[in-house]
Amino acid sequence: MTTTSTRSPASRRMILALAITLSGTASASNAHIPQPWRSDAVVLGRDEAYDTERFLHELTFDHRQALPTAMDNGIRGTGGSVSSRRLYFDFRYRQDFGFRDDQNGFLLDIQRAEDLDGPYQRQLVGFRQNIGERTEVWLQGDVFSDKAESDIYLSARHHLDSQSWLHASVILPDYYFNEKTDTADRFSKKPQSYFLQWHHQGSTAVEGTTVSLNLSPDSRFISQRQELAVSNETQRGAISHRQQTGDWLIGLHLEGERTRRDYTLQRSDENRATGFERDHLKARGSATLVPHRLSPTVGVAWLQLDETGYFGRELNDEGRIRRREPTVFAEITLSASQNTSISPGIYLSAPEIRQTFEQEEEQRRHTGFTGKLAVPIETRLSASNQAVLTLNPTFYLHKFGFGGGNLQLHWPL
Repeated sequence: MTTTSTRSPASRRMILALAITLSGTASASNAHIPQPWRSDAVVLGRDEAYDTERFLHELTFDHRQALPTAMDNGIRGTGGSVSSRRLYFDFRYRQDFGFRDDQNGFLLDIQRAEDLDGPYQRQLVGFRQNIGERTEVWLQGDVFSDKAESDIYLSARHHLDSQSWLHASVILPDYYFNEKTDTADRFSKKPQSYFLQWHHQGSTAVEGTTVSLNLSPDSRFISQRQELAVSNETQRGAISHRQQTGDWLIGLHLEGERTRRDYTLQRSDENRATGFERDHLKARGSATLVPHRLSPTVGVAWLQLDETGYFGRELNDEGRIRRREPTVFAEITLSASQNTSISPGIYLSAPEIRQTFEQEEEQRRHTGFTGKLAVPIETRLSASNQAVLTLNPTFYLHKFGFGGGNLQLHWPL
């Protein structure tokens, strides 16, 4: 005998929202936030050569809640131990304080995260002015006590209809640097960055499609303090899509980066020209059976990273990195109480890593299995705004040992 579901559309949407609140099936990517040119990225670069499990850590520590998204007001933060001396973190607090019947707004956006060039912090403050019913213009600044390091953001957002918008930003990094700096460093070609985004909201808050593009055209910076000159050009793009199809909630995410740099190293023992190239691709797909009491989730992830050349003054070395990391994962959600759930999950990866540096005798080579068991414990702090606190201990499967602890807070406001 067969049975037919009689749930109404409103009931199905309520079940979907509850499942998303109490089970981690989502990530909020920084690729959907403007990522302007940074002097520390092009001059210093990152200060670590990634170990074998680095990106497996990031996958298991990724944002587990769909809300708030990268475009929403609220707090979204995740931090976890990726080694005995290093912490991975990705935190953002964003709020649009509307006034005058929401025709104006005071914008606050605090970010602390990292990318492949190392950690960064931003403290954006600014104002929003509505023009008519569908268009907004924003003026923001990433403000530092040293005026030479302040960035200017000029943005506009046009609402195509009640569910879609088009957003564009022009960012002027270190806009007053040449006039305000008390160092001998100079731009010979000033940097600019551009951000373009299209977003379509689905039938629920956690469904929708977002497409983002970050461009930083060619610029040139001369650092007398670090005794080098560097030209940089970067393109980044991302697409995220989430929708419910029948009883399944499907999530897809794809992002990539292409960076090219030319260095002139000017120390007496160097005095040479060299370059740097990076091609990065990251993809993730997941499916969650929403009505099931265990909300089972299955997914796949892929990471591809190629880096060649000079990595900046922090590592101060020439190297070559090639990583291919396919991963499959699965989890279920167990209800511990009305507001608390436990979602044990398994992540199985087969990375292929080739990593060499000129000044290091040991080369990192790995082909084989790595894995982690994650046991996130999620507590809903407030039913009214879906605030969720997550404690996520992880354990290695390919060797005996603790895989690092992870703490997350997601609080739509």
